[in-house]
Amino acid sequence: MQDVVLLGASNLVLSWPTVMSSLRRLSAAPLRVNVAMGMGRSYIKTSAFWFRRLPSIQECQLWNLLPPAAAAVPPVVLITDLGNDIVYLFEPEEIAASVRECIAKVQRWRPDAKVVVTGLPLASLMGISKPRFVVARTVLFPSCTLSQRIAVDRSVELDQRARKIAADSGVNFIEPDAHWYGMDPIHVLAKYRAEAFSKYFAGFGLAQSGSADDPRKFTTRRLPTAAERIIFGRRKAVRQPVISEPDCTVSAW
Repeated sequence: MQDVVLLGASNLVLSWPTVMSSLRRLSAAPLRVNVAMGMGRSYIKTSAFWFRRLPSIQECQLWNLLPPAAAAVPPVVLITDLGNDIVYLFEPEEIAASVRECIAKVQRWRPDAKVVVTGLPLASLMGISKPRFVVARTVLFPSCTLSQRIAVDRSVELDQRARKIAADSGVNFIEPDAHWYGMDPIHVLAKYRAEAFSKYFAGFGLAQSGSADDPRKFTTRRLPTAAERIIFGRRKAVRQPVISEPDCTVSAW
């Protein structure tokens, strides 16, 4: 059994089928995936996207319901999409503290866990023109009025802090490649998603035991529904795992 923990926001959502395909190639063992993701998901606070609200990654149920630390194979953990909380006006120090706490929780659960933290798309953010920045900010985060200068400065500081936390915690830090992004400065283009997640997952340092022509297929392409969410102001609960296949289960939090 290969345990997988995925923490992030919109890039995980948009790349979901690609993520699962990349995990298949990573391991030939059955996958037990626990994921906390969602469009606009925050590490620090309850976040809203249209009519749906999700708890923060730091405080969601995942941390109380991780599998018992009994499997012989080390779990793999991806911590990505760190930048949303900048738009929610949290300081880089606060966001970095939430990342540090997530890593600490993982290491208390499984000291042998192989963890990858991804950096922010700084080259993309720094290279974007002011009009493109305003359009992207308006479309992706309509209520945000953060200036481009402040957004970039805080992104740079957060990236530096996340890099140091990774080094101090003994986990891998991987920078995204500049060419993965287009007009949208924070979401990986569809044609580069496989490349991006292959690079991130290579940071686990596992000998790839699956293959591109693996006969096992992840047939459910729908996004996993979180165990607890608020829809139009009403709390909804979904039993987990929400996806069960012969060689893969997915629980969403």
